[in-house]
Amino acid sequence: MRVLVPYLATHGLRPFQRYFPDMLWRVEAKARTAYLTFDDGPTEEMTDDLLDLLAEYDAQATHFLVGQNAETHPDRVRAIVSAGHRIGNHTYTHVDPWSVPEKELLAELTRTSKRLSELAQSRIHALRPPYGHPTGTLRRWCAEQNQRMVMWDVMPGDYLKTATAARVSRFVIRHVRPGSVIVLHDNPICEDVTLPALETILDTLTSEGWSFDAL
Repeated sequence: MRVLVPYLATHGLRPFQRYFPDMLWRVEAKARTAYLTFDDGPTEEMTDDLLDLLAEYDAQATHFLVGQNAETHPDRVRAIVSAGHRIGNHTYTHVDPWSVPEKELLAELTRTSKRLSELAQSRIHALRPPYGHPTGTLRRWCAEQNQRMVMWDVMPGDYLKTATAARVSRFVIRHVRPGSVIVLHDNPICEDVTLPALETILDTLTSEGWSFDAL
């Protein structure tokens, strides 16, 4: 069943994207431009290598950061921004929006945006809900705070126990389309999968004329 998760999370959701225009699933584009996003960072195990790899291919990305990780690694947050990437809110402790009380969720969002804004010295304009679990509270908060809830168009499932670098890279290469928002993770649980997969993705798609931009 886990092997099917990337297909369901990618193609199963595409027909419903138009019903949630306030949530960003894909950027309208004709050129071969895709949008890499990384959830859960920054981390000691992955962020530095991730930034080096993106720089090697002149690729920009959007990093959805967990607030407590940003507090632990402020220099890595600054390094992400200095490299020209963008950062977004991924809550303070990676809570599940479907199970946490509304008051707690709002406090996590506000605390994270405040700290990330301080570190980046600019406003934060994007949010991704942990586990990809949007709620009405999140949508209202985004509207009030002038933030965009970013979902995805391609979900290769690099965090799955069944994931391999070959499987993840192959899925992205086969299913990317102009304007795709691709989800990967800056998380030690998938370090051995994500980094080699990303290198293959960047090498293959760049050679085919693709570019990678930040949201």
